[in-house]
Amino acid sequence: MTQRHYWVRISEKGEHKGAGFRLGRGYVLTAMHCLKNVSSEDALLDVELPNGQTISGRLCDSRSDADLALIAVEDAYSQGRSLTATTDRPRPRARWSGTYSPPKENKPLSGSITHTDDYHGRDNIYFQGIYLIVDQNYDVFSGYSGSPVSTDPGVLVQPKAYLRRELPVVGILMDQQYSRADPNKPSNALVAASIDYAMHVFPQLNTGWLRNKLHHIHRPQDQAGSGTYTASGNDETAPPRTPGDVVDGQLKSLWQAEESGLITLVDAKKQRRLTVQRLGDQAAGGDSDV
Repeated sequence: MTQRHYWVRISEKGEHKGAGFRLGRGYVLTAMHCLKNVSSEDALLDVELPNGQTISGRLCDSRSDADLALIAVEDAYSQGRSLTATTDRPRPRARWSGTYSPPKENKPLSGSITHTDDYHGRDNIYFQGIYLIVDQNYDVFSGYSGSPVSTDPGVLVQPKAYLRRELPVVGILMDQQYSRADPNKPSNALVAASIDYAMHVFPQLNTGWLRNKLHHIHRPQDQAGSGTYTASGNDETAPPRTPGDVVDGQLKSLWQAEESGLITLVDAKKQRRLTVQRLGDQAAGGDSDV
């Protein structure tokens, strides 16, 4: 199985800040402590992709209580379609790996997942943690913060699917644990924040937020008729639209959201399927909220 790369290197004016995980075209998820020394809250950041291309981004949201930050890619539409990572929930005792290395190094990490549990860190930081053992014997892993953690998707459960799929991303590296015997000695145990948790705390990554966003994306070219448009996007003089007109407008809105980076390819496919399904239900005489 080949593994695609979704990590990025984040820097400001040539100074390396840390790693991140690119979510579709529009966003980069990272650890907030990677950005603690940026020049300002709206500083222009350089985001280096695995192919060497550098794009720009700015911090758009953060959660200090979870030590997580979200970077919005500048002019995401012009960047071309990006790969969308497969994500999953972590499985205890599964193998994990990372394809990221700090600058001027070639030392990707790997190991095994021991368990999942709530993580409570310094300064009242909390997130849903994935606890990892690392194969490599390095003293310090701080350069890996923010990088994605990929894992076995369950080869024993679905062997054929495993052969077809890439390794899903389950979290991003956040912190290094210390030895229980000597609290001052770093260990080879790391903690990652789960992608599921990040999707929950950042509304931009939540499908419910997207549906609300799409509800207000109604441009004149997507509407039936050519009347006067109100502030809410309604056409006051156009004839009532059929369910097909409504679905067509929603499908166009989904396409616009996907192209602009507001939604990942996977979520776009899911929403298109649900939209068409609701139209079918209404055509059959059932209730529909489209």
